[in-house]
Amino acid sequence: MALGVLLIRRYSRLAKAFIVFGLSVLYLLSIRPISDALIKPLESSFPPLKASSINSANVIVVLTGGVTDLSWRSISPQPSRTSLSRLTYGITLYKQAPGTNIIISGGSGDPEKQNISEADAMKDMAIALGVPAKDMLIERDSRNTIESVNALRGFVGKSMVLVTSASHMKRAVAMFKKMGMNVVPAPTDYMSEQKKVSLYSLIPTANHLLTSSTAFYEYISFIWYRVNGKV
Repeated sequence: MALGVLLIRRYSRLAKAFIVFGLSVLYLLSIRPISDALIKPLESSFPPLKASSINSANVIVVLTGGVTDLSWRSISPQPSRTSLSRLTYGITLYKQAPGTNIIISGGSGDPEKQNISEADAMKDMAIALGVPAKDMLIERDSRNTIESVNALRGFVGKSMVLVTSASHMKRAVAMFKKMGMNVVPAPTDYMSEQKKVSLYSLIPTANHLLTSSTAFYEYISFIWYRVNGKV
């Protein structure tokens, strides 16, 4: 669309084609049928965790997914929507398997929030929700998934349940396996609903655009790490 605007005076017909194409793509990525179709293969990579799979676990690993800086309101950093969804599911599994520990892994991959630890924000929330601090291990140095995997290599051989977003699980599991670590996938934070197409589903929304964006991010990241031999 920007290219079309730049060319509109000299190449009117071509410019209009660019603008129409850009608007069409933006519309398609913002409606539920398209966003669901894009993210479904990722969220279907692993089935929901069965209750029996948690009983033999020694450790529940929860990967962070962002943090909200509320210092402007004199409030401590809060887990993002993604982080909170992962954390609450991790706590649910922890309560179903007495004797397990929770590892929260993730520092900050945001250049504008390098001094804020996502793992610490999630730890504070977990304590507020009733998880004893002694049952949690905090890994706060990693900036992305591959660094989390490297930081957790010392747990090779332990039965680990991995909690992360369903769309992120395929890439995360592949990275753990590449390092020789076996994990039991526990996907959560599903973004799609896979409903039937209706007139209402053809209304574009920012949420559906976010789902499409998340799907593209995961596809591109997986290809990038595959090329670099990380998965």
